[in-house]
Amino acid sequence: MKKVAILGSTGSIGTQTLDVIRTHRSQFKVVSLVAYSNEKLLMEQCAEFNPRYSALISEKGESCLIEAVKECAVAVIATRGIIALDCVLYCIQHNIDIALANKETLVCAGQLVNQQLANSRSRILPVDSEHCAIWQCLDNTNRPDKLILTASGGAFYNLTMSALSTVNAQDALKHPNWNMGAKITVDSATMMNKALEVIEAHWLFDMPICDIDIVVHRQSIVHSMVQYADGSVIAQLANPDMRLPIQYALSYPDKSQAIVPKLNLNDLTLTFEQPDTQRFPCVNLAYDIATLPPLSATVMNAANDICVQAFFDGKLLFTQFYTTIRSVVDAFVSQIKDLDVTASNIKNIDNKVRDYTRIMLYGE
Repeated sequence: MKKVAILGSTGSIGTQTLDVIRTHRSQFKVVSLVAYSNEKLLMEQCAEFNPRYSALISEKGESCLIEAVKECAVAVIATRGIIALDCVLYCIQHNIDIALANKETLVCAGQLVNQQLANSRSRILPVDSEHCAIWQCLDNTNRPDKLILTASGGAFYNLTMSALSTVNAQDALKHPNWNMGAKITVDSATMMNKALEVIEAHWLFDMPICDIDIVVHRQSIVHSMVQYADGSVIAQLANPDMRLPIQYALSYPDKSQAIVPKLNLNDLTLTFEQPDTQRFPCVNLAYDIATLPPLSATVMNAANDICVQAFFDGKLLFTQFYTTIRSVVDAFVSQIKDLDVTASNIKNIDNKVRDYTRIMLYGE
């Protein structure tokens, strides 16, 4: 049985991971469960799965994450933000596989993670549906020409610019296809999630950002594609259910029996279109910062986090995300241009940017 630690067990990815394990109890053993603050649900999970270790980050701090992974074969990283960065680096140093469902780790620390992976037997097993799809489409003998990330477009894709200026966060949570956490669902609506995923793909698959494209695919059936030199495009298709990439990552290199209903190809109509960067300019941010100092990704990510919270609090309009994030990035470029990508620098800049953006939006 494969020993699994789940960091962020009470969130959307964590609960769906436990659903996968519940279905395949003979294959996996939960050895650790860590949540941020939802003690009630964590206790219910512990009663069912009987882990050797459990903790709340809100009570024990980040150190409990490292304690949680000490006896596992694979750590599911489903926490928010960069709180699990030290734990990810610990896993790499101790040859523990990482089922990564956290975008921020590679967005902010991809260079650092890859440097350490070079001297480790640890593997990054991507849980994001898009990156898991690319992983499945790659040909080990031929380098791809392009990676093509699909985007659902989120809850507001059919709205006009004037209508977008009046939407609220609760409307953004009504995603047409996916069951996800609140923050990532808002990121889907702004298409900021695609900017983050482009940077992730850059580090995961060693592809220049300019060779990573985005295409809007409203049905969320094609999860991403890979194009090769001969013009062929390999795509991965499945019903939109996060349990599938979770199961693929946990079971790799084996295939487990389906937990998600299989596709009926006769029922499908698939459409593809270019993103509308006028209405959803956040999609451009990955390309905007590609030539800026490496820690610009940390600035972008932290500013977006505060923008999402401000959107929920009624302090930011939907149409103000891009200009706010870009202005914060520009404000920090001179401060970060000579800084190395280290865990301490990432954390320090992350904190400074959050404070700066919060004052900008809340006036505190």
